[in-house]
Amino acid sequence: MTEALRSEERGAVVVPIQAASPDGRVNGDHWNVAVEVPVQISINNAPFTVLLASPIQLEDLARGVLLTEQIIDDADCITSVDVSGFLQEYTVNVSVPQEAIRPERVGARSMLGNSGCGLCGLETLAQLQHRHASGDRTCVPVTDEAIRAAMIALSSNQPLNAVTHSVHAAAWCHRDGTVHVVREDVGRHNALDKIIGALAAEDMLREPGFLVLTSRCSYELVYKAMTANTQLLATIGAPTSMALQWADTLNLPLAALWPQRNAPPAVVRFPSSTSTSTDHAG
Repeated sequence: MTEALRSEERGAVVVPIQAASPDGRVNGDHWNVAVEVPVQISINNAPFTVLLASPIQLEDLARGVLLTEQIIDDADCITSVDVSGFLQEYTVNVSVPQEAIRPERVGARSMLGNSGCGLCGLETLAQLQHRHASGDRTCVPVTDEAIRAAMIALSSNQPLNAVTHSVHAAAWCHRDGTVHVVREDVGRHNALDKIIGALAAEDMLREPGFLVLTSRCSYELVYKAMTANTQLLATIGAPTSMALQWADTLNLPLAALWPQRNAPPAVVRFPSSTSTSTDHAG
């Protein structure tokens, strides 16, 4: 195996660059560029979907996609996950008993997805509107202090972004703000799917915790977050209007960080039926 292939499997490749300084000097240097590759996810050797993703933790990605897309209801039914690669293209085959697959969901995603837009995997808006939603649950409040602690910890646990400056990260955190697991990817949706897959591998999907992501909050992240026992979803950027609507419907508290000059960032919680004044207790 070549060094180039090993570096790709770490999610980055080194390329030569020219860097121009303010005084006009041009210097030769090198840069770690994030790798983005087609990843085909197959179910029992039948192609299901193709994503553009970072070629790391692909087993977690496949588990997470099958769960967040509701192809299966229980990660325990997965018997094996096998990854193969050829010419910078990867296939992840997930073996699942046929009776555990929801056939009506298999056709709900087109064969081609990408790393940036969650709607690309839905055939029609009607399918989005008919996705199952249930808000009959109670969330345990997550404090501002825990959210800040998790965000700080996440910033120091992104080895791929530290060298490429171009990938997203998602983290699953305990209620005190301790980070349990981090996953990185060129796509924010992929990073979250990897987290869901990692939790499934550890049989932790029912354990209470919260998510932090280095992105804006979109409706797809809200929906995917509900696959785990998520008590709160915190993002660097603010939510969209659709994300707020979904969060309210699914009873999922949302938070974002607002940078403050010469002070720690403010934790902003958005209006919904899930927010109370006591959540801001430190």
